[in-house]
Amino acid sequence: MNKEELINLLENLKISKENFTILSSSALILRGIIDKAGDLDIAVTEEGFNELKENYDLISKGNGWYIVNDKVECVLDNMEGKKELVNGYYLHDINLYLEEMESSDKSKHKLRIPLIKEYIKSKK
Repeated sequence: MNKEELINLLENLKISKENFTILSSSALILRGIIDKAGDLDIAVTEEGFNELKENYDLISKGNGWYIVNDKVECVLDNMEGKKELVNGYYLHDINLYLEEMESSDKSKHKLRIPLIKEYIKSKK
């Protein structure tokens, strides 16, 4: 999904904005670092988790993650101290995300590192 599709998905998601943090590829899309993501991963507060349970049939993946619908997955984590407000949405802190990518063995994560570093450099 592209940025427009992602924003539409976020606007229609039945959870309060203050109760979730956008993670992974979607956080990069909203910052303009990459153009597309396969799905939306969010970390939710306990209140946000309850909102989702009221509005969706959550399916446990057995690893702490839940499938909300065919485009959204969530994990219970309030992300305290690990998020930043960007254009009205809480996004995973970019510096912490970079650290995670640098310690990852996944090739798709390695490809993101230069893009994230360039973004951080451009914001200084």
